[in-house]
Amino acid sequence: MRESPFRCFARAALTVSLACASSVSPSHADDVADFYRVNPLTIVVGYSPGGGYDSSARILARYLPRHLAGEPKIIVRNMPGAGTVVAANHVNNNAPRDGSVIGLYADLLLLAPLLEMKEVQFDPRRLGWIGSLASRGTPVLVVRKDAPAKTLDEARQKELLIGASGPDATSSYSHLLNEVLGLKLKVLSGYRGGTSEIDLALERGEVHGRTSKDWDTLKRQDWLPRGLVHVLLQVALKPAADLPGVPVAIDLAQTTEDRQLMEMVLGSNEFFRAFSTPPGVPPTRLSALRAAFAATMTDADFIRDFTASYIAGVHYATPRQIEEFLDRVYKFPPAVTKRAAKFVAF
Repeated sequence: MRESPFRCFARAALTVSLACASSVSPSHADDVADFYRVNPLTIVVGYSPGGGYDSSARILARYLPRHLAGEPKIIVRNMPGAGTVVAANHVNNNAPRDGSVIGLYADLLLLAPLLEMKEVQFDPRRLGWIGSLASRGTPVLVVRKDAPAKTLDEARQKELLIGASGPDATSSYSHLLNEVLGLKLKVLSGYRGGTSEIDLALERGEVHGRTSKDWDTLKRQDWLPRGLVHVLLQVALKPAADLPGVPVAIDLAQTTEDRQLMEMVLGSNEFFRAFSTPPGVPPTRLSALRAAFAATMTDADFIRDFTASYIAGVHYATPRQIEEFLDRVYKFPPAVTKRAAKFVAF
């Protein structure tokens, strides 16, 4: 089986990361080991216990010490509030900047200052990014086969009812597609039970479809074999290898500004569950954390446990990939960021 270009790139990036880690001088390695031997590492999670972000942090906490000099004890601390802004402000303004604290927040928080969210009191470009352990896969616009619109052209002429839970990706992607691609998606919010409740509504025929259904999840369900649904669009920046012939949203954008808008709103999907330190952590400790994180992403036991929790599995993004994304989108014109604010919710 041919390896996808992204996996080739990710594998090469991991090789570079590990090679850099091996170049750390013995004295620096000793300093790192001495520090973590006596100081626990705290992971601050901006969500309540029991959810996906919390479970990701706790699985990481079990295996990261294997790969970090000093093998520190890891404490997971939940600090929910304001769409993870409470946790992020605490870590990046009040927590020690010595490598003993890292944070995990909503992925779209990367864009918050750019969108003039005054509650956010830090600059994501200054954080010590350690890496991301997952992606959102490929969100797709999926509709029932008995829906009034069966193609994208028809969806520009006929209304489709789209299930949503509230002001999040389940609704914002629909509004984005309406604005950029001229679709007629009518959002029916209020499915407070989340994606499982939306799926039940689609099964019952209460709604025609969803705009944020994950392709990796969809292909493991029985909807496609049963002929219940079909995929109209990949709501993504690049195609899934196993969705040939299904159009990709960004390829249909007609202007540079529309393409930049889609990149800003959809780009952080590659950095789902990204961990970072506050600014100013000593470089040797930050390098050690990055190398340990990268090594954990190839740990067979970690991969097994994480995949059991998150079906799409491990999708490692390097600190440099996160930094390059931020560097790029923070240079977009103000008109783009103003438009993006309508589609980004925490």
